[in-house]
Amino acid sequence: METYLFECTSPDFEELAHVIADLFPEQTRFAELPAENGAPLLTVQWVAMRFGSAARRMTLTIAIAPAALARYRALPARLRGRSFAVLRAYVEALIGSLEEQHAKGESVPREVTLELDEEFA
Repeated sequence: METYLFECTSPDFEELAHVIADLFPEQTRFAELPAENGAPLLTVQWVAMRFGSAARRMTLTIAIAPAALARYRALPARLRGRSFAVLRAYVEALIGSLEEQHAKGESVPREVTLELDEEFA
């Protein structure tokens, strides 16, 4: 039984959410929301237990540059593996960076944004 919540209107974003879902704890919400410029964003909301003595609600916004998103969407499904690997690597690196900040005693922001462009697609 999957305990993640996927609220993505497009199959592309739902697919991207599934690529990174296992990096987050159960009860994480993945949603596709429009940015101010109308471009879709993937938001990830979860409760982090490892950034302090109390649980804290965290939000990661993944913004893919419109041109990169268009290239990704133009790719046949069988050729999207590289984009999946890039997304996963960047999200893992971001989470690792937050964990390092916490380990150093630095405050960890509750909201972070990951911007992907040429490296994505």
